[in-house]
Amino acid sequence: MIRGEIWWARPSLVGGSRKRRPFVIVSNDVFHRNTAYPKVLAVHVTTALHEKGPFPWEVELPRGAAGLGYRSTIKCGEVYTLLKADLEELCGALTREQLATVDGCLLLALGLPR
Repeated sequence: MIRGEIWWARPSLVGGSRKRRPFVIVSNDVFHRNTAYPKVLAVHVTTALHEKGPFPWEVELPRGAAGLGYRSTIKCGEVYTLLKADLEELCGALTREQLATVDGCLLLALGLPR
């Protein structure tokens, strides 16, 4: 796995949900190469769109981007720690430009300086 890839996963989330969902991998590739470290950081991708457009900490993707079948929103305000074992299938990868936009939204969501 590589930072910026979108993976399908069924992690156990709050409330016990195990629904299959897409997640963008946002942790450093150093974590991914370390076979002794079982986790990654990821942000949730959803097809739920806001009428007035995305929040400043969200990134909209057109249908077909990174292998997604629907217009989607990357919710950078929802960062998860997932087990690598929960990642089931590679969906696709963001472009450099899309990943740069995600990075900016993560800075905003986490309150980090630019």
